[in-house]
Amino acid sequence: GRIREGASKYKGVHFNKPMNKWQAQIYIEGKVRLIGYYDNEEEAATDYARAVFKYKGQGALDKAREQDSFIIDLSDVPPQSPIPKSSDYAIKEGASEYRGVTFNKRMNKWHAKIYIDGKHRHIGYYENEEEAGADYARAVFKYKGQGHWDRSHDQLGGAAIGGNKTKKRQKDDVIAFDLTDVPPQSPIPKSGGSIKEGASKFAGVTFNKKASKWKAQISIDGKHRHIGY
Repeated sequence: GRIREGASKYKGVHFNKPMNKWQAQIYIEGKVRLIGYYDNEEEAATDYARAVFKYKGQGALDKAREQDSFIIDLSDVPPQSPIPKSSDYAIKEGASEYRGVTFNKRMNKWHAKIYIDGKHRHIGYYENEEEAGADYARAVFKYKGQGHWDRSHDQLGGAAIGGNKTKKRQKDDVIAFDLTDVPPQSPIPKSGGSIKEGASKFAGVTFNKKASKWKAQISIDGKHRHIGY
């Protein structure tokens, strides 16, 4: 099922806030038995698997793996560009602008995951939002096919309204900014008025708290386009 933010992606493991550690535990004879506390989530999951093997047997371990394990392997997938969210999707400040990517506060990293066979599958944690988005796109390409990948890029919203509008293709949601041939320009100051503390005094610039960087964006054809950090 769905893995909540901050929860472990492994069975028998959860994050213990007071201890600030990952806790492994196993259910035996109607009681929860503590296995241990760990700094590393994978180490906790490994010891849980060892406990299952010892106290419940190889059969129980195999069954658990068959039911819940799904390893995302992208080693044979070529690089892909991140898939932007639809322009109809309101992106909150600090949230990712790419599909399949969220910011995990506990890990302080970007988290990429994909929905396969009715379950959220973990892809990985990343320092960089674009890398997370790129690996999500690679996972879509591998596990859902080229057709789904193409639709994700080309059909980002545009539902029919009142039966007289067809689903529109929004290729303009995927736009790359190439400024290599543009000469240097001086920043454009905002018009007179009150500028909040911490806000930029230049037009088209905001401070992204999650990335801890200044973000430049421009409005084209009624849509905000990301330029860079």
